[in-house]
Amino acid sequence: MKKYMLFSLFSLFFLFPFAVAQASSEATPSTNQKQLNDLKDRLATKVAELRQLQRKAISGTVKTVSASTATIETATKDIKIELLDDIAIAQVIKGTRTKLTIDKLEKGDQVVVFGEFDATLDLLRAKAIFIESALPQRIAGTVVETKKTDYTITVKTPEGKQYTVDIETITKISAWTSDKGMTKAGFSKLTSGDSVHVIGTPVAKKEDRLSALRILDLGNLTGRPIPTEQVTQKSATTPSQ
Repeated sequence: MKKYMLFSLFSLFFLFPFAVAQASSEATPSTNQKQLNDLKDRLATKVAELRQLQRKAISGTVKTVSASTATIETATKDIKIELLDDIAIAQVIKGTRTKLTIDKLEKGDQVVVFGEFDATLDLLRAKAIFIESALPQRIAGTVVETKKTDYTITVKTPEGKQYTVDIETITKISAWTSDKGMTKAGFSKLTSGDSVHVIGTPVAKKEDRLSALRILDLGNLTGRPIPTEQVTQKSATTPSQ
């Protein structure tokens, strides 16, 4: 009897670990398969998300704008964009790239928008917006007023329209004379009665006002000064600063 009990204990001691190991090895493939399936599911979900979110750039005109969204009218369709808190907005103002805030984005602005497009929501989550500056405009006419206080001149075109022209630090002014030809000039050389050609960009929210890029001063071709009453009349209609 004792021999039988010793044999049983011996068998249990040596054979039990092998039974446990075999049971564990049989369960491992099932566990591994479950982990593999979970990994496949996560990868499939990530791929689906990546397919839905695509980096995209669009250009167009701001149709509507609020604190958190805007609608951009492109050449093909209107696209709704989400204005994120960390969005970067910039515009070249007077020759310098300037950072702006969301409240500076306005209806009618020409913009280029960069972001992630969500195909499911048909929504572009904007990361950056660049507001395009207005195209340069060319005018020609006669200087009817100069203001040293704010470095502006008033130019009257042959059609009778008057423009206020801002002289900026980046403005290049040239003068032409019959004896010297083309020479470099400055604001102090511009006087009433001079015939000028101006290239500049329209100033936002100010009608008939240009920020000058280049000015060519041909001098007083008629030799006649501008009558005082013309200057006075123009001063009364000049847009407020």
